[in-house]
Amino acid sequence: MRYIHTGSATRTTLITLVAIVVFLVVAITLLPKGFSSDTSVIGQGSHVVVLAHNKESMYSLNLMDSLNKVRSEYSDRIEFRVVDMNTPQGQVFLQQQQVRSVSLLLFAPDGTRQRVVSNIDDETELRASLNSIFN
Repeated sequence: MRYIHTGSATRTTLITLVAIVVFLVVAITLLPKGFSSDTSVIGQGSHVVVLAHNKESMYSLNLMDSLNKVRSEYSDRIEFRVVDMNTPQGQVFLQQQQVRSVSLLLFAPDGTRQRVVSNIDDETELRASLNSIFN
């Protein structure tokens, strides 16, 4: 049996591929931007919240998701950072801060650590913690 190639099948395939690429580009641009791990902003005049993150912890993943949801509400007042507990840089930072578990570290503009919070279950509790320190 011989197949006859028509321009219609090639055109359909091309249109499908273009649609997929356009969809992926749009989806990527709508994703929230990642968190920086640059902790050098601590003590530079801004409030800073650092998530001590462990990508293997469901609690840590949920806390990061909550941060993503509320970040835009505070981005004009607070710098958000993430430190990976499983990297050498993250381990050094967390040893300096004497933190061993997934938590949020809240810093004043002068770099003074104001609080370590490790029991936040949802966005409401996260907002309450941020507001109690930064408002």
